[in-house]
Amino acid sequence: LEDPRLLPYFHLSLQSGNDLILKRMKRRHTHKQAVSFCNKVKKIRKDVVFGADIIAGFPTETENMFFDSISLIKKCDLTHLHIFPYSPRESTPAAKMPQLPIDIIKDRAKKLRNIGEKNLSRYLKSQIGGKARMLVEQSNTEGSLGKTQHFAKVYIKQKISEGSIVDCKIQNVNKDTLQAVLI
Repeated sequence: LEDPRLLPYFHLSLQSGNDLILKRMKRRHTHKQAVSFCNKVKKIRKDVVFGADIIAGFPTETENMFFDSISLIKKCDLTHLHIFPYSPRESTPAAKMPQLPIDIIKDRAKKLRNIGEKNLSRYLKSQIGGKARMLVEQSNTEGSLGKTQHFAKVYIKQKISEGSIVDCKIQNVNKDTLQAVLI
């Protein structure tokens, strides 16, 4: 895992933290397996960062099942969360299951997004003073925007050729974006 071609960021399609919901989604992993995988990778590569897709309000999801997803986020130290409120898709098994009220789905999605924002903010603040590699995705005369090797957004107030990979020093955080200078 120390191969420079392998970035220290993993995006996991976890979907839920509850084993029964995972089974109903026909996922092939359990809560325990997801936590075990994350812990194993962390032992091998200390600087690893995880992101994940989580669906809020899947049919039959109880409050306790929802809390299992929160538990998974904490145990795996998920930093970059992509939260999706469940919406039925015609002709799928889930569309035939008992549906949750839309207000519960929206509330759970909001709670998960809030957790994700706090986790990301904590992570970004921990990067201040450190160094990162940046892949420049957009650039103009105002500055350059890209992503670090840990999938964090980073901005440098300097025009850099798009597609370049540069070393930078993190100076600050502005909302969800690291502020850096070239080194």
